[in-house]
This record gives sequence, C-alpha cells and structure tokens, in this order.
Amino acid sequence: MAIIQPLDLSKLSESEIKEIIYRKSLDLDKVMSEVIVPLATDLKINVREKLIHYTLKWDKVVPEKLVLQREELKESFEKLKKEQPEVIAAFQMAANNITLFHQQQVPRPLETTVAENILGLKFIPFDRVCLYVPGGKARYPSTVLMGVLPAKIAGVKDITIASPPDPLTGSTPEIVKAITYLAGADRLLQAGGAQAIIAMGYGIHEESIKPVDFIYGPGNVFVSAAKNYLFSGGFCGIDSFAGPSEVLIIADEHAEPRYLAHDFMAQAEHDENAAAILLTTSEQSAKDTIIEIEKALSKRKDRVAITAESIKRNGKIIVVKNLDEAIDFSNEYAPEHLEIQTGNNDYVLEKITSAGSIFVGDQAPVAIGDYYSGTNHILPTNRGARFSSGVSVHSFYKRVTYQKITRKGLELSLDPITIMSTVEGLYDEHGYSVATRFES
Repeated sequence: MAIIQPLDLSKLSESEIKEIIYRKSLDLDKVMSEVIVPLATDLKINVREKLIHYTLKWDKVVPEKLVLQREELKESFEKLKKEQPEVIAAFQMAANNITLFHQQQVPRPLETTVAENILGLKFIPFDRVCLYVPGGKARYPSTVLMGVLPAKIAGVKDITIASPPDPLTGSTPEIVKAITYLAGADRLLQAGGAQAIIAMGYGIHEESIKPVDFIYGPGNVFVSAAKNYLFSGGFCGIDSFAGPSEVLIIADEHAEPRYLAHDFMAQAEHDENAAAILLTTSEQSAKDTIIEIEKALSKRKDRVAITAESIKRNGKIIVVKNLDEAIDFSNEYAPEHLEIQTGNNDYVLEKITSAGSIFVGDQAPVAIGDYYSGTNHILPTNRGARFSSGVSVHSFYKRVTYQKITRKGLELSLDPITIMSTVEGLYDEHGYSVATRFES
C-alpha cells in the first residue's frame, strides 16, 4: 500500500476538512506550567549559573566558553574559508541576495500637515536583539543570514545569536559560528532551548549581555513557550508563534509530478511534525505524484525515516474541482510556504490573501527561498499568516508618531475636544488641558 492516498475534497466531511485546515496547534499550557514557569523562576536567581546547569541537563554538555565574541568567531570563519572555500562562497552569494532585497525595505519617515499641525511618523530600530538558531536534527546557518542581515540593515546595533552546542563536540557547529561572523552578529551564545531564550530576555550580567528588546527565530515547543512567556511578561517582543514547518502546493494538470513530489518531500524532511499539502485539480497528477514519492523514498538513506513519518502523519494530497476551490482552501489554511504550479499562476497569485511566502511557477521550489533568492525564510506557521508576516527589515523597528501642534491647530481643536471629552465624562482634565491655554 502506498505511503499516502489521494483524497477527494468533495467527499470529505466538514469535520475532516476542518481537521486539516485547523491543524493541531502546539499545546503550550502544560509546557508552560510544568517547564517554563519553574525554569524562568529558577533562572532569575543566577542567570549564568542556571543557564549552564540546564544546558548540561538537557544538552548533556557545557561549552568551554559560554559566549564567543567576534574575534573568536573569526577563527571559525577563517578556518572554514581555508578548508572549504566553496561553502563560504555559497553563503556569501546568498548573503548578497538577502542584503539587496532587504535594503529595498527600509521605510522612510513621514511628516505631513493635518488641520494646521505637523504630524510625523519615525522608525526607531531596536537596541538589542537575539536570533535563535536551532540545533538538534539539523544545522541552520542559513537562518543566521536570514535573521542577522535584516536587523543590521534596520540599524540594530547589538545582535546576539543563541544556538545550542553539539553534544559530540561540546561547541556550536563550526559552520554556524563561521556564518555568525560572516553575517555580522556581535556574539554567539552557545546555549539553546528555553533556557537560552529566557536568559536573553533577562540578560546575562556576568557576560555583559543586557536584556534584549526582541527575540526571533524558529524553535521547538519549548522555545516557542519561552518566547511567549517573555512576551506576555513584558520582557521583550517576539516575531511570531512558531509551530512545525509547512508547505501547501496548488497545482493542476500542467504541473510536473516529479517536481511536486520532491517539493512535497522537501518539507516533510524537516521533522516528523512538518506538514505537506498538495491541492491539485488533476486526479492523474495526484496519482503520479504519489508514484514519484514512493520511488524517491526507496532511494533515500539519511533522513528517510523522518520524511516518511512526516508524510504518514501530516501529508495530504487532495483533488479539488478547480483552482478557485484550491485558492479558498489555501487562504483558510494560511500556509507558511505556498507553491503555485499551474497553467495560470498569476490568476492564483492575485487571489491569495494569506501565506508566509509564495513561490510562483514550476522553477520555484521552497528551497530557493530557504537559502538563496533573497526573501526571508523566518515565517509565520500554524495559520499565523492570516495576521502576521515573515521577518523583514520592518520587524526591527518601533514606529513612533509625533505631533508639532501650532496655536492655530490647537484653536481648531478646542470645540471638538470640549464636546468629545464631555461625552466621555473626561472634560475636567482632558478637555480643560486644552481650554486652559485659551484663558487669559
């Protein structure tokens, strides 16, 4: 029996469709109460000491140096540049593309005249940020580029990377250290998990690390819960609630099944909880894609168990009656990544309203955005694309309004403010603070 069977959307019940669209969210309640709150309370006592304690407990290793500064990161960069110049060259090319695209995003301040007053909007970059780069089942030096470069372009002056040590070496992987230097981050905290997130929210006094304004980047349920804890407590801002990675592909009879299969599998490769959805108007294409998936899995070795398990748990290949039905489903699903491989890609693109990042055409696998094209791969998951966006230069600014009120402008406001503050029962101080300026 094939690892996955095609489904007909018209034959699915309403509850079955909802189960796919409203995929199971990370249940943070138990994690928060049983792990995060006790951890956060414990870390308050002595951040550095407790960070080391929990790193040893959960990562089974403590790095020789908890924090690496730029001069130490440079050693990893120079070593890799000498031993594997092609690796550094590839990341440098990607860095150039990311920089070029994100430089175009820098917002311009606004100042205009309204009702005789000068009103303005200014963008102020955060002082300090922390980018979390996961370890575990894979290494993500590409995430370093995606997180650091937009922050630097925005004008953030202090950037810390937090990434767990490899239990086999006792240190964060050399490639992550090298790309941390290449991207221009100020330091690398060799610690991961919820303990690193909370420590950066509190600041690590012994390492001269002040509490950060903003923490961002992907991570597991514990990392997500720790970020939520800090945000809800007013310690710092966060990018978005991060769940398992996901892709939705909209296709028709024009799509190449081999491309669909490998794009589907590329998402499943992340981890067992990743989700891959294919919506196609062609029943034959659905069957052919499954054949290609089976063929590819039979040849895989390294991560085949992860990919296969992900497909079994969360993979769906669904036949729809037309592209409009696929578009409606996709907008409700609000995927992290959306691929469009149809005979009318522009039509589909125009009607999409919710997606983290969109990949248009049969030459646009998600992997090009993950690594090279220049867009950002730190994106909202779990339907977060309905109300939030991926990391960009805009992520690192506070938008602050200001007003330069003239005498004429204040005079024009007197009667409306008197009426409005009276209606709200606040004339005595609100309204009178304006009125008193016109008394002799």
